[in-house]
Amino acid sequence: MLISDKQELRRCVKQAVRRAQVSETMLCFDVQQGEMGVEPLMASLRQGQGTPFGTDGAAVYAALDALELPARDRASAVSMQQSYERNAWLREVLDVMRAQRVLVAVPLERAQDFLPSDDRFAALPVVDSACFVPGRYGVDYRAAAARIAEAAHACGARDLLVRGVSEDALRYAVLPACEDARCVLHAMLEGEEQVRAFAVLLDECSAVRAVVNAKGEAERALIALAASRPRLLVRLTDMSHLPLALEALGTRLLPYASEAHLPELMLGRWIGARERLWPLLADAYLPLARAGYQLDSQRIERDVAALLTENLKAMYA
Repeated sequence: MLISDKQELRRCVKQAVRRAQVSETMLCFDVQQGEMGVEPLMASLRQGQGTPFGTDGAAVYAALDALELPARDRASAVSMQQSYERNAWLREVLDVMRAQRVLVAVPLERAQDFLPSDDRFAALPVVDSACFVPGRYGVDYRAAAARIAEAAHACGARDLLVRGVSEDALRYAVLPACEDARCVLHAMLEGEEQVRAFAVLLDECSAVRAVVNAKGEAERALIALAASRPRLLVRLTDMSHLPLALEALGTRLLPYASEAHLPELMLGRWIGARERLWPLLADAYLPLARAGYQLDSQRIERDVAALLTENLKAMYA
């Protein structure tokens, strides 16, 4: 269906974003044993009297509403949630969220114990500085790489998360492990210098693909570097950078990750993210539409699917 005016465009983009499936790249929650439900969700709000204006105030209540739990009757909400068996409740959260894939951060040493009840959950083993404790002769990067690859294999992981490690650890252990285990590398970078150094390292490893995020001005540098690197997929930390990212990368990016510590909070944050995403995306289409480019609902749905699921899926091809 061709789109004829601005209001129709906004309605189409809003509908496409709200209905699309999503891929979450950072859930920090123990899906097998972690405490979840209404009580932990409410406890995640900032303590204090009055209206909950904190960062997650809207996310908490959006999640309760989406799950059809009465926010004004906490006891009833708890009772309704607890009537679900644990795995059924997790499935309900994923269904309401329209989740296609959820990467769950797990400590490397516990990766072999990751046995989720829903195949939409996937392990994201975490590689940090604890993996590179030096011995008498320094750090054994070859042994560290072998441990990382073995842990990924043990839980069937197709992704690895690295944070807080040295450039040598990346070059001599993490990147070789990703090559051996055929894993997508997820990296959380600090500062423009680290972003540029990572891009150089990635250029040296032609078989590795990476999903990378950074903060502040470093995110702008990351977007610029990713434009000429198809194996580098930017995951935005600041959605206000979406117009810049779309101009430089087209739809080859990930606009959001919740980084939540509860599945219900993940749902609530995604509800808020969708409501921030669609106006930005609609505004990005306007200059094209005004210039005579023929937009239709199918094109918009394909673009939204690329942003929210297909770009991540393509990293495993």
